Amino acid sequence: MTKHEGALRFSSERDRPFMAMISVVLAAVFVAGFGPSYARNVTSPEGLPLWVHIHGLVMAAWVLLFVVQGVLIRSGARALHQRLGLLSIALVAIMVPLGSATNVLCIARGAIPPFFTPAELFATDQLDLLVFAALYAWALILRRTPAWHKRLLVSALVLLTYPAIARMGLVRQFGIDMIVPISVSLVLVLALLGPLHDLVRYRRVHPAFAWGAAIVFLAQPAHGLLAASAPVQALVAGLVPPQST
Repeated sequence: MTKHEGALRFSSERDRPFMAMISVVLAAVFVAGFGPSYARNVTSPEGLPLWVHIHGLVMAAWVLLFVVQGVLIRSGARALHQRLGLLSIALVAIMVPLGSATNVLCIARGAIPPFFTPAELFATDQLDLLVFAALYAWALILRRTPAWHKRLLVSALVLLTYPAIARMGLVRQFGIDMIVPISVSLVLVLALLGPLHDLVRYRRVHPAFAWGAAIVFLAQPAHGLLAASAPVQALVAGLVPPQST
């Protein structure tokens, strides 16, 4: 009797409907979270700094490309998918450092969500961007192994849904104190969709989704530990404007 007796072999053909669906779901999360929030801020008297617009544009472009890439694979346009992969790499190369800089500049201008301290905002965004970049790089290394490649990309994008979920009006209706626990819970639900798909479809979880979900789960308590660390506290203390202390 083998270890996975009765389990089905992982198949790109079998994966395609789920991968197309999850890419649309994750894109919808970003639209639902950032769309109304961006519209409110861009029409406010203060407006938004130019670098916030650029950050949003690059991030939106990458998420849209993620969806397009899933559609291309589902339709069998593998050659175009591979060519657009170069654009994806370029966008991520801009998106990660730009996102990190945006986080620092938001703290410096006192644009801190009411459910976060400056240290928590810094730790959450910076850690998630770093781990996203690591998962994305891992997916690139394994780009010739589709089962690993696409699962790692999905896990990487799930990790970035936290700020979008926290901005959703429905989540905020539960009160400031509940935004973080609800957002974390929903991120974990999204992280489990992939493993659940594998269990239903193949009767076992692919290692890529097992690793991806584990990393997303471990990142949540790591946010608080990093925020409470002396180096982050000292760094953020130098960033926060005097009127925000």
